[in-house]
Amino acid sequence: MKFSTGFILGALAGTTYALLTTKRSGPARQQALAHYVDDVTGATQDVQSAVQRFGAAVTALRQELKDTLAPNVEAINDAVTDFSFQTQAHTDALTEHLEAISGAAEALQPEADQPDTLSD
Repeated sequence: MKFSTGFILGALAGTTYALLTTKRSGPARQQALAHYVDDVTGATQDVQSAVQRFGAAVTALRQELKDTLAPNVEAINDAVTDFSFQTQAHTDALTEHLEAISGAAEALQPEADQPDTLSD
């Protein structure tokens, strides 16, 4: 509320200053002021129209998300659950094989703690 009040007061002060300091005659000043008001009115209408179009676009996007996203998220969740169920046995078997390979690789490596009998 304070910003808008300050903005309006600033606009009025600027307009008053411009009107008082211009080197135009009365009719020329009135015509310039009329053009200025027309320009501001047109710009305000353009902003209102843009805001209305933006609001309509947001509403349409919200409806589109509601219509398409919700059912698809459900289908994706179902597919992920199904995939997890179908691959669980394979994942468990791979884990067992990797553990067996790791154990065999560790058994092949020489132990650092074993004493070196050749150096005696």
